[in-house]
Amino acid sequence: MLLLFVVWYGTSVSYNVYNKKVNNDLLLPWTMGAAQLVIGMIYVVPLFLLSLRKPPKLTKISHILDLMPIVILNTIGHITAVIAMSTPGGGSFTHVIKASEPLVQVLVQFVWSRGKTVPKIFTGLCLLPVTYGVAYAATSGNLSVDSMAKEFTSDAAKLAMASTIAFALRSLLRKELPKQFKDETNLNDAANEHFLSTLLSFVLLVVAVPYVEEVSTIQKAYHAISDKQTFYFNLLVTGLSFYLYNEYQNMVLSKLGAVSCAVGNTLKRVAIFVGLHFLIGGKETLTPQKVVGCVIAVGGCLTFAICDVKKI
Repeated sequence: MLLLFVVWYGTSVSYNVYNKKVNNDLLLPWTMGAAQLVIGMIYVVPLFLLSLRKPPKLTKISHILDLMPIVILNTIGHITAVIAMSTPGGGSFTHVIKASEPLVQVLVQFVWSRGKTVPKIFTGLCLLPVTYGVAYAATSGNLSVDSMAKEFTSDAAKLAMASTIAFALRSLLRKELPKQFKDETNLNDAANEHFLSTLLSFVLLVVAVPYVEEVSTIQKAYHAISDKQTFYFNLLVTGLSFYLYNEYQNMVLSKLGAVSCAVGNTLKRVAIFVGLHFLIGGKETLTPQKVVGCVIAVGGCLTFAICDVKKI
């Protein structure tokens, strides 16, 4: 179990750090977002070919159609996060916004259930420090109306929130997949569901890329890279780290309860903040105000998870 956490945290930090390095060489988030998805296949496809892992089974067109809402939300969540992190200072700021996940999840569930799903009183109160911490970190402690309006209407904030909402909706749809469907498609295994979502999201993105970032633009930007070997290495590490941290996260979540997972996710965000600060620096430097805000937000996330499990 300790090894799972080490790999999970290590690949999470690695993805964020090397994604930033790739953006420094080729600031084309749609192209890089698609590349990140397909590179992960280098790891998982050999496992299927060598019979080390049982692959998913899609024997009917209806299977793919049933999965498409989840795949579309997965694609939106991924690409909006990638674009958000490609903005100046967006690496750490994106994770500040994503610290509001419990609040977003509660609101999405409330709307999805038409007001039937409401958290218990203490669980709901835990959302206050989450909201305050995110606002404090995003505005560097300046909680004036003008400051909050400026930060929360920025492109990075909008994209990070869109990613959070998309992933919240994806989680709801995943829970609603019938057991019979999972048995037929061999998607009871979280790793297989992740593989299929990643593969189909790549197909959607690779179709969209030429319309958003023209081929001529991609070629020009690629030829302008001075050290292509370093770029290839950074891109490979980014893609593999992205796939592995998601897969190992699913493995950890399947083995532990909600409280332990909340602790794990809280510490993961701290690891990412620290990694970006010390390994990237520059515009990713963490100010004392941002640190305080993040601590308040992730502390609220942890308390929220504990109260939610205890149903209080």
